[in-house]
Amino acid sequence: MPISVEEYVAMPPAGDDSSDELIQGEIVLSPSAKPLQAKIVRRLLKLLEPLEDAGYELATDFGCILGEYSLPGPDLAAVSRRRWQDLPADEYLTGSPELVVEVFSPANRKGLIARKAALYLEYGAQSVWIVYPARRTLVAHDSGGEAEFRAGELVEFSGVATPIDRIFASL
Repeated sequence: MPISVEEYVAMPPAGDDSSDELIQGEIVLSPSAKPLQAKIVRRLLKLLEPLEDAGYELATDFGCILGEYSLPGPDLAAVSRRRWQDLPADEYLTGSPELVVEVFSPANRKGLIARKAALYLEYGAQSVWIVYPARRTLVAHDSGGEAEFRAGELVEFSGVATPIDRIFASL
């Protein structure tokens, strides 16, 4: 039987060195981020700062309610400033951020990443970026499908172009 968001938030925290999310009624455990994943998230946070001038707030480590059975926590997201400012401090964002970034790690299951991307899009994300450090690529998912970006290319969201080379430089 799937676990609802309401049941999930009422549970006590795991208390170990892992994080969890609720994805389509299933609690998914992940080990805490390793330094490479943390570096990529920090780097993308800096590269996406121009989105703040375009009316977005950038955020990490938060949850968003996607229907009755999902409460994922994106690695990084851009949320319209209006939505973010209207959000009470003690509540979760309802619906997907406009841009979601997830950094793939060996602990992730490929099928889970695909499910999460589809879920974010279903609940209103304009774009979902999955970063693959080992391949040094980024796959952008949107309503038109998906596209892979490699070194020498730019991925864009809301007029802000991000060079793939800069995501992975010196890593």
